[in-house]
Amino acid sequence: MPTPRQRRFLYAQVGLTLTATALLATVGALTLEHVFVVSFLGFAVLTALTAPLHARPRWRSRLRWPLLVGAVVFLVLVALRTLEKFVGSI
Repeated sequence: MPTPRQRRFLYAQVGLTLTATALLATVGALTLEHVFVVSFLGFAVLTALTAPLHARPRWRSRLRWPLLVGAVVFLVLVALRTLEKFVGSI
């Protein structure tokens, strides 16, 4: 059963993702890549901002894996875009 803090964290992440998706759609930049980047960065910031100072609940340690996978995907996207810019300029 999720705790109130887990629920609050989940609601904040879902709200952030939906808001970002709506804003991206409004400005005409709605792509899966943009949604992922904004959602992942929001997830990383939300994880850092809601970290407890003295205790480390078990559910917080499980956030490490989505952060690692997201960071790898983010770095691959950045590398692909960078490579695309270099190859396109030649």
